[in-house]
Order: sequence, then structure tokens, then C-alpha cells
Amino acid sequence: MAELHVVGCIEGGENFDEPALFCKWSVITDDGRHDAKRWNLLEGVASGQTQVDIAKEGYMSVWSFPLDLHYSTTTIHGWPKFSCEVWAHDQFGRNLLAGYGFCHIPTTPGIYELSVCTWRPKPQSWLELVNGWFLGAYPQLKNPDVVWRQEDRYRLSTVASGQVRLRVSVLTMGFEKHGVISQSSED
Repeated sequence: MAELHVVGCIEGGENFDEPALFCKWSVITDDGRHDAKRWNLLEGVASGQTQVDIAKEGYMSVWSFPLDLHYSTTTIHGWPKFSCEVWAHDQFGRNLLAGYGFCHIPTTPGIYELSVCTWRPKPQSWLELVNGWFLGAYPQLKNPDVVWRQEDRYRLSTVASGQVRLRVSVLTMGFEKHGVISQSSED
């Protein structure tokens, strides 16, 4: 079996309107299908939540949340994706959506600094707009899988919100035995 190691950290979030942020994240394999077990998580945790960091204006919210995942597979289908939801914690103790985002884990070995652009659904009615402006209660997705699935995402009307910074090292082993040849990111 081929193996994939993803080691690094979720560094933080920047360019969001809110100062107190945290991130709920997951690494999705097999395109989210539970019936397809092409990717097996051997070690690590594939989802979690960071702590809240209150950043000064103009600075990044620093999470420095570690990632350490070890997968085995026999195919490249369903390659892992990083999906995140960034939430803001306000002075009243409410958690408000700041943005959704996702990116593909790089397929070649190397060290990467990734920027995950995030967005949130655009208010569709006057009431949603007023709630967003005064209460910070922006619309949320009923099914967060839309963030990383291609089928229905094109129908969404969205607003850009900020970026999540990742630093990861990708290590692959044994893919050549299955006919997959990759070059290092430095080649």
C-alpha cells in the first residue's frame, strides 16, 4: 500500500472583519463517501477545533494548531482535502460564522505554505442583511459539504471574508508501486 504523511500546522487566520476567531477543520478523503474506503487513516486525528485568538487590528489570529496525519491507500482517487469553518466569538459569547473554505492537500512531496481563501453566503433578503449588519448573524449553509463538493457550489452567492494560513510538509511513500510517479515541489 502507498502511504501519505501530512505534517504541519494551521498557522492562523487573517483579513477577517472580526478579531476573536477560531477554526473548525477537517481533512476529507474519498470525496466524503462513507461507502468508499480507499483511504485509511492510520495515525492522527482528521478533524478538530482550534482555540480562540483575539488578534490586534491588522494582525493575524494565531492558532498554531498541529496537524499530523498518516494515511494508507491503493489509489489517488479521493485525495485528501482540507476543509475549514472560521467562527468569530463576540463580546456577548455568541459564535458567528466568519467564513468557509477548503483546499486540496498538495500531491507532490515538499514543504508548502497554503492560503485557504474563505467566504460566507451572501444575505439574500433585506432581513438577512439587517441581521448581518446589526447582529452579526450571517446566513449559514445547511449542509457544509457544499464547501468542498463541486456539484452545487456554483449556485451560491457569496462574499469573500479572509484567509486561513497552513504550513504543511507532504511525504509520500510507495506510490510508484501503484504506477503513480510524482516529482518533488523543488524540481
